[in-house]
Amino acid sequence: MSTQSIQCGQSKCFSAARLIVMTIAMACAHSHAAESVRPAALGDYPNRYIELTIPFAPGGGVDLFGRTVAQLLNDQKLVSKPIQVVNKPGAGGSLGMTLMVQRKGDPYNLLGIAIHAVVTPLTLGIGYSYKDMTPIAKVFSEYQMMVVRAESPIKSLKDVEAALKKDPGSLSFGGASLGNADHIAVALFANAIGVDPTKINYIPYSGGESNPAIIGGHVSVGMGGLDLITHVESGRMRVLAISSPKRLGSRFQKLPTFVEQGYDVINENWRGLFGPPEMPPAVVQYWRDALAKMVQSPGWKAELEKNQWVNTFEADGFRAALDRDNQMYSTMLKQLGLLKQ
Repeated sequence: MSTQSIQCGQSKCFSAARLIVMTIAMACAHSHAAESVRPAALGDYPNRYIELTIPFAPGGGVDLFGRTVAQLLNDQKLVSKPIQVVNKPGAGGSLGMTLMVQRKGDPYNLLGIAIHAVVTPLTLGIGYSYKDMTPIAKVFSEYQMMVVRAESPIKSLKDVEAALKKDPGSLSFGGASLGNADHIAVALFANAIGVDPTKINYIPYSGGESNPAIIGGHVSVGMGGLDLITHVESGRMRVLAISSPKRLGSRFQKLPTFVEQGYDVINENWRGLFGPPEMPPAVVQYWRDALAKMVQSPGWKAELEKNQWVNTFEADGFRAALDRDNQMYSTMLKQLGLLKQ
């Protein structure tokens, strides 16, 4: 469906010689600069295991992301100490965020999360959000697919637009929970065609329960992640559009986007890593460097292909992207009557 750069600061306690080294390093390429200042800034970090908190139960999409990243970083020896994944489920990810905020400045704790870091505080009104943590990097993204069952009389987005303009409640849309990326994508489409999104008949489902509802014709139109491609390839569903900014590759290259069909609908559900507030800048850079190497590895590229994940790795711009997400979701959730903040 990304953030002010967190730069390594220059401590006043550096000697004149260290300042000269740092100045020369900063004039070089970014990666070379990071390597030059790291020994002085990091000391022996890390000198013990790192805990990666996943604020959801084992087995879900965020858990898969966290465990995959931890395994690859460990196996490829991109970090010098093991990463241990710990699940802390509760309240749409808010428990994990709360724990992370309480670990102020701790360089041995990370949080793996998705768009929930933006959405959950807005829908539940909790006190913490991405703004209270240290963004490290967005690692990959997923996008939403608008689909219909193979036998549906709906053949295109134009058919959906015509039906909704005639009667906004005439079609039912099945997807994940209210306020979720699926729901927001439908609302964005409604706005794009000049229809009040609160009039849309959106039916929320848990887990993958929307899939049989789509295939069985219990809803007119379905929304879901890129994993729906298996149902498309089996001939049980047809794709009307994908919410990516441009066409995706591989198995998705023949499938059109909303944008190319003239509808201003772009929405992504990313996965990313955060640290506690006031995480040392050199530690942030350590993790960004490790992740940047990981996403170039054959092992990671194989995971992208296997899981239908899209490579959108971003570190320096992560915070700015989060701010844009927050603005868009705040606007849409308020319009839908779901904003609690």
